[in-house]
Amino acid sequence: MGRVYKSGTKMQALRRSVPERKSRVRVTPRMKGGGKQRPHSGRSIAGNTLYTAGDIVRETGIYQVIHDGGHRTAHEVVMLKGDSFPLCDTCEERVRFRLIRTAPYIFQDEDFEEPE
Repeated sequence: MGRVYKSGTKMQALRRSVPERKSRVRVTPRMKGGGKQRPHSGRSIAGNTLYTAGDIVRETGIYQVIHDGGHRTAHEVVMLKGDSFPLCDTCEERVRFRLIRTAPYIFQDEDFEEPE
């Protein structure tokens, strides 16, 4: 149990010994382009759609890789729109992919694209 002080002077002395916390001011950076909506919002996906090896990647993002036979635990990878989901060297076409969240590939982002 904590101490109970009957005298106000002991409590005041105790308060003076504890340094006051200074509040931190957070500065929100301004987005280039006036905060316009980006095509890749980094949104989380709550879908249960599983993709198989050979399917075309529909959205660039972070995918969970689920291997067959338990030879490897599930892990995350980045896949680019337009690519094909690959075969696993061990479980071959029985590997599955699930979109965790969209994420832009840096060189497909309008601020980093190379001029044509």
